This record gives sequence, structure tokens and C-alpha cells, in this order.
Amino acid sequence: MKSTKTTEAKRLLKVDALVNDLVERHSEDKTELRLQFLEAAASRIGGFSLKKFQKCFQITPIIDNRDLLEGAQDIVQALDDTGIHTALCLSALARESLDSATQRRNGAYHTDFRLALHLARSVEEHIEPGIKVVDPACGAGILLTAVSIIACGSDRILANEWLKNSVYASDLSPLALRGTLLSLSSLTDDIESLKAMRSKWLIQDSLLADDYVWSELAPSGFNIVVANPPWEKVKLTRHEYIKSKGETRNYGTSYDSQSLTGYESEKSKKANHATALVDRYPTLAHGEPDLYVAFTELLLKLTAPNGNGAILVPAGLIRSKNTMNLRSELINSSKKLTFTVMENKARHFAIDTRFKFTLVNYTKATLGSKAIKSVNISHATSSEDEVCSEIPVTIPVKTLKSLRPDLTLPEVRSDLEWRLFKKMQAKQPQTYDTDSPWLPSFCREVDMTHSRPWFLKNPKKNALPLIEGRMVQPFRLGCKSYVSGEGRSAKWENLPPGFSEISPQFFMPSDAISEKARERTLRTRIGFCDITGQSNERSMMATLIPAGVVCGNKVPTLEFVNDPSEDRLLLWIAIVNSLPFDWLLRRVITTTVNYFVLLSVRLPAIDIDSLPAQRLIKIARKLIELDSKRVLSVSHYWKISELRAEVDVIVANAYGCTENDLKIILRDFPLLDRQQKALPDERKSTVTSDLLISTWQRRTRKTNKHLTSRLSEAKAIGAIPYLSSEFSASTLALGKTKNEQ
Repeated sequence: MKSTKTTEAKRLLKVDALVNDLVERHSEDKTELRLQFLEAAASRIGGFSLKKFQKCFQITPIIDNRDLLEGAQDIVQALDDTGIHTALCLSALARESLDSATQRRNGAYHTDFRLALHLARSVEEHIEPGIKVVDPACGAGILLTAVSIIACGSDRILANEWLKNSVYASDLSPLALRGTLLSLSSLTDDIESLKAMRSKWLIQDSLLADDYVWSELAPSGFNIVVANPPWEKVKLTRHEYIKSKGETRNYGTSYDSQSLTGYESEKSKKANHATALVDRYPTLAHGEPDLYVAFTELLLKLTAPNGNGAILVPAGLIRSKNTMNLRSELINSSKKLTFTVMENKARHFAIDTRFKFTLVNYTKATLGSKAIKSVNISHATSSEDEVCSEIPVTIPVKTLKSLRPDLTLPEVRSDLEWRLFKKMQAKQPQTYDTDSPWLPSFCREVDMTHSRPWFLKNPKKNALPLIEGRMVQPFRLGCKSYVSGEGRSAKWENLPPGFSEISPQFFMPSDAISEKARERTLRTRIGFCDITGQSNERSMMATLIPAGVVCGNKVPTLEFVNDPSEDRLLLWIAIVNSLPFDWLLRRVITTTVNYFVLLSVRLPAIDIDSLPAQRLIKIARKLIELDSKRVLSVSHYWKISELRAEVDVIVANAYGCTENDLKIILRDFPLLDRQQKALPDERKSTVTSDLLISTWQRRTRKTNKHLTSRLSEAKAIGAIPYLSSEFSASTLALGKTKNEQ
């Protein structure tokens, strides 16, 4: 994923530069001096004596306090200009500086001021004098600072009591706790309150701390727990290890053995840490241990009965197979539970803007209380200044268990979407049972990392073309042709529909392929691209894989154990490449179409011998055939489009959809037609939507002259439905056949 500068970092750019400039004027310890300037700024804002603060917390000034306070005066002015609460600014500025490799290794993605305030407001109704609030992985304390701002406002007397009695913190890093202290200190002028607060803070690995450590602080548990715990698996990859040593490399490029010196030793340490965590946290028992999973289990344990939690975690919590036990634990331990899904489009974190994460709010059940009857799912969007949540959708737990036995939550934004999801899935049988004709056999034929030493750049005898994910689109194989380069810097040419060809980056010797995979390469099977996203143009992309090629791990292949016929393959391809299936899939995926997620989406109850199934098989076969006809004409592309619209209509009907349901589905694909010409006076082309609705209406024997006219006009200006966004009529340089002239 590409990193990006956060919105918060941009807002703090000038004040950060000012602090850096003040620090660079001196030759002393830069990290320590930075903290001292920020502490001086906090003293000016809070109104306490910097000298007394330093004495209380055993800080030895490394330059004269007058110079610190003089520099702090400029810092305070610059903080005012940011438009962000000064205490939150101080927390952000006090964070430890980590390089990208260390940040990723530690899973340290800092909470920005908007998320911190949103999280704090989510527990506002539960804040009252005397309660205990804890963040066991506090970093520089922005969450505790935000909760304190919401709790106290500008009331200094209230702030003194709140800080003295209510704020608890823990972190591995003493410097992180120092940042927490200075940001909270700006809310008060009472050093004694700060001293009392700091005496209850712990420097520790919270995940491995003994239970008595927590029970001494809060014998009955904490009333509010808040956290943005580390988001990282407890494992070490070669790629991350090399980057952590300061070397620059692109993911996917070859490994130098010299760069891997010491790797096995560090990997072993990680494995031992993972074992210790799994022994302590049962929810980690499945899959690779993930720190946020362990922290969520810890937070539940730390929460008092009737207490409340607010936790920022990756969206994998409501998606992943490995987090099923944690979802179950949250549901069984809560009497109120809400998941708010957010996307990084507003640049909260310095990671890919498509990354999704979740705010989990819960109220812990009391011993012997009744099981929770429903959970809520909401979505939130962010402006430059704040996060705003949408109205939540209530999902009964009983219904969720019947539709999603693994308790993964469908990402529905409204009651209307929830009803549609429920309708499309409730009446469909579980189609992947042992005796089902749909019983799948999956295979990742070649691991692109471990098999790399055997890759060949040029074809040789008994070497097979290697299919990569970028070469697969709906009903297409070979949609991209390799040009040059390696890894993420490799260059590929987009091939227009009708001109697909297998032109790979690598070839793989057949004797280097596993026996199971080699045996599969003798047959036609399904392949699908497993790298995807909910906001992509399309999420599901599958096609037939012919004999004589082998697929990389980003193109898992699929056969059906009880019915190996090509018709069964084609029927499945037609269903999963449809917009209705894609819409269902987008409710439950993040960035990967893994087996677990794919098999959790129920296929429509459609018998292979039925007329609709036979028509889908015929169309799928025709679409694959048309992709190699090497015809570049308007009529050829419209023929493809009309067949794909027919597939969508047949599958939608099999799922029990209505025309209005189709319109709801289409709203989830805003990137369709983005390269197509719009009709006059319209902002965006809707040629695919128009064709699909028109096809639906023809099936129901409706006549819609308006849609017919729109489609004729769209065709006249060169718009083409269902054409992927790499192409438009102009980039294809379409010619007209004799019949079109």
C-alpha cells in the first residue's frame, strides 16, 4: 500500500517546522530538547511553572528555561493558527519519530485529532466524576487527551480533579508517556494533580502484564477503556526485515542473501513472542497472531461490568476468518455493541487511502445478564475538521447467525441495503456442502515469493507461462501484456477487449511446480484475481484458465469436485462476474477475495439444467470467445456489453431482485463508465446503468422510450457499457463495420 501524508501532518506542518528549527539551533540531544520545548509550551498554555514541573518529574533542562519559554511563546502562537485544540497538537507533536519500516513492524499508526475527538464523543454520555479511564497502549496520549477535553472543557477546577482521579495510562515507551503527560498538562495549572495522575501510569508491555497489576489500579475494572492498539501481525517477513535495516527495496523484487543476515534469529524471536501471546489470549488461536486482536481481548477483560469501551481497529475485525472468536467474544460480553466503519480517504493515517478501519463501541454486560439481541453497524465520513457518523443499521444477532454463521458483518449503509442483502442471501441454500455439485477445490499453484528462484524470463522447453493477478478481468485472461521491469515497478500494457493474449512476465519450469499444481495445469479450471477492494471499479474478476499455463498465488484456481464439467465452471464464472454477486461480495470484503470470504457469499439457487443456467453458460462461453476475436468495432463492444447486461439480469432475477434493487446495486459501482462520454448537460456517463435497466425492462416486457433514446444517443457519441476504465472509445480508436456505416 502506498503511504500518504496525513491531513493532520499538513495542518501541523508550520508548527512542526518551527519546533524543528528551535531544536536545530542547539547541538544537544534533539529528541530530549524537542520534548522540553513542548513541555515549555504546555506550561504557557496550562499556566504552571515550568521549573516546578521539571523538578516534580525529574527533568533536567539542557538549555536555559528562559530560552525554552521564549521558544515556547512562538510555538503557542503557531498552535493557535492550526485550528486544532492545542492539547491535541502537543500530543501529535510529541510522538516518537519512527521510520516507515519500524512503524509498520510495530503497527504504530497514530490516531489523528479528528478520530481522537470522535472516539471521545462516542463515550461522552458515560463520562462522570470519579470514573476510571484507561488507555493501555497510549502512545503520546491523544485519546486520553481527547476524552479529557470532552470531560472537562475549559473548567480548570474540574480538570484538576479529573486528571488526579480518572486518567490511567500504560505504554512500553517512557518517551510516549512523557508525551502523554505534557499534552494533558496543558489542561491544568495544578502540578500536584499531574503528579497524582502520573503515579498511576505504567511502563510495561500491557499484553503480558500480570493481572494483579491492573487489579491494583482498578479492582472492579475500568469504567471506560479507549485504545488505538498496534495493527500488526506478530511475524517477520524478509521484505520488512530488509527495510528495517535501512535498505530501499520494492515489494516483489529479488532478495540478496547478504541482506538477510540475522533474519532467522529475529524471526525466531517473533515466533516466541507470538507463542507467549497465544497462550494468554485464546482469541489468537486461529491464524497468525495479530496485536490488535490480543489488545481487544485485554480491553474487554479490563472493562468493568456496565463499563464502556471505544477501540479503533482494522476492519478485519468484522471480516476476517481469524477474528471469528473475537467477534463472538464481543457479542457474548456486551449488552450494547456498535461497529462504525471508516475509510482512510480523509488521510487519518499515513497508509493507503482505501484502507478501512472500525471504531468498536461496547457496553460490557453484567454477570448473568441476557444475551445481546442485536448489533449496530454504522459508517462515518470525515471532513478536514471532524468525523461524522451516519445513522446505524440494527442487525438482529439471530438473523446474522443464520446468514453469516461466522458472524462477519455485512457492510450495509441503510435499512434498505440490509433488507436487500438479507433477501438475496436468506432464501439461498448453502451451496458448498460435501455432496453439492458446487463443492470447491481451491489451489494456489505457485507462490510468487518462495518460487521466485525458479522463474524464467524467457520461454523454454517444459516451462509454463505464469499468470498474474493483473492479467485477469471478468471473462478475460491476458488483459495485460508484460513490457519490462520487475516487482511493483514492472510495466504492463493494457490490451483492449477482443485482443487478450497470454504475454507473461515469467515462465515456470514444470518440474519446479508441486505435483498437485502440475496435475491441475493439464486441465481447464477457473482463476480469479484475489487482490481487490470495495471501492474498486469491480471487486470480483474471474475467467477460465486453459491447460498449459500455471497461476501465481494472486490468481487462485478453482475446480468443482463433484462436477468437473466445463459447464459448471462457466456457470460459476457467469454468476460471480455479475453485478448482483459483486454487490454482495463488496459487503464482506476488504482487500482480498480469500476462500473464506468467497464461500460465505451464497450463490443463487439455480439448477445447471434449467433454462436460465444454460443461457448463462452459453453467454459465458461466448464472452470468453469474443475476447480473442481481434475485432475493434463499436458493434463488437456493444455485443459484449449486451451479453454482460443479460448475465446481470438473469442472476439478479435468480436472487429475487426487483428493478429498484438493481438500482440500489448500481449505486455501489460509481467508477463504472468513468472514461465514457457523458450525454450533453450531464456530468457523468450512465451508459452501463441505462443498458442494464433497459435489459431488465425488456425481460419484463416493459417499453421505456426514454431509456432507448438515451442508449441510442450514448452509442452515437461513442460511449460503451461495461468497458473497463483503462479504455474509452477514443483510446480504442474504434472503427465502424460496413453495417454501422
